[in-house]
Amino acid sequence: MEKKKITLGSVLVNLDAIITCVTLTLCTIVVNANVLMRYFLKRPLYWSEEVATGLFVWTVFIGSAYAYRKHAHLGVDILINILPEKIRKVVKVIMDLLELVTLIMLTRTSVQYVMNTMDKLTNTLRVPSWYISGAVPIGFGLSLIFCIYFLVKDIIKVFKGKGGNN
Repeated sequence: MEKKKITLGSVLVNLDAIITCVTLTLCTIVVNANVLMRYFLKRPLYWSEEVATGLFVWTVFIGSAYAYRKHAHLGVDILINILPEKIRKVVKVIMDLLELVTLIMLTRTSVQYVMNTMDKLTNTLRVPSWYISGAVPIGFGLSLIFCIYFLVKDIIKVFKGKGGNN
């Protein structure tokens, strides 16, 4: 079996997946460590809930961007699949445009939220709350970038008359 070489390029291309994997793993470790400490040593980790929540926020929003990039979000495409190929391509562009508008609004709103809470500290660890909430605009921003890429790709398919999926 041939080993894949890990390069800076491959890490950057998969950074969203790497961040999601690392934060989910750390979240699981922190929660399980707290359970062990609480029930066996009777000394819970006072900070574990806040750290686990922060890691979970990063997992959800960066993972959501990764899922968007991989087209792994659930969708109901039964109606689209019965349409003729040409109409299906146009509908796909319309759906991309609706996603684009939605992601622009979500990214903008989440950036405003983070900016408005820049001076707020977390309750337990007293670290800036934007360390946690910063994942929200980053996740939506990544999804927005992927959406623009998919939109351009789908527009090209409409005008070139190419079939197939992304």
